[in-house]
Amino acid sequence: MTCMLYCILVLGILNKVYSVTPQCRTIDVKTLMEGCDRLVGLNITSIGGTMVNDHNCDVLLPKQVFLEEPLFQYPLADSKKFYTILMVDPDAPPKIEGEFFLHMLKSNIPGLALKSLEGSKTTGIDYRGYKPPAPPRGTGIHRYMSLLYEQTEGNNFLPNVPSSRGRFQLANWFRGKSLCGPVAATQFRVQF
Repeated sequence: MTCMLYCILVLGILNKVYSVTPQCRTIDVKTLMEGCDRLVGLNITSIGGTMVNDHNCDVLLPKQVFLEEPLFQYPLADSKKFYTILMVDPDAPPKIEGEFFLHMLKSNIPGLALKSLEGSKTTGIDYRGYKPPAPPRGTGIHRYMSLLYEQTEGNNFLPNVPSSRGRFQLANWFRGKSLCGPVAATQFRVQF
């Protein structure tokens, strides 16, 4: 009887420590493609000071604005949590539904770094370093979506890094990952 009570108590404690928060959910990739009303809360600032956020999501910019990795800010970040940022281009050739060009994959970003107003680059581990927007001639306007996910297992997130940036299948990549969200996102557009 004592062992049974002890085991129930230990299991209850472990459940609380390792359980995913009830508000944790992953939003379907197709839903994200519906526009800026689904992409909110993330601020991106270029080295030159150009900011993209909720107020100008989907703005058309010259590709030179984001030649260097921007600063990503999320004012609502939890200082005790860690995050992952992906930047993708859903309009990259051959433009197949569900496939993207992966411009950046950075994980284990401290929440405190996302709240910071200082700096020129967001702290974290670069698994796929930043590649600036470079839409090919004749392919029209491209969207550059930045998606911020909360890591449910602290700073222990080790993503499998895609072997190629092109034809990155975001939905498949998320399978089995301990990520919630996106908790914040935004996008800007660029053409050749």
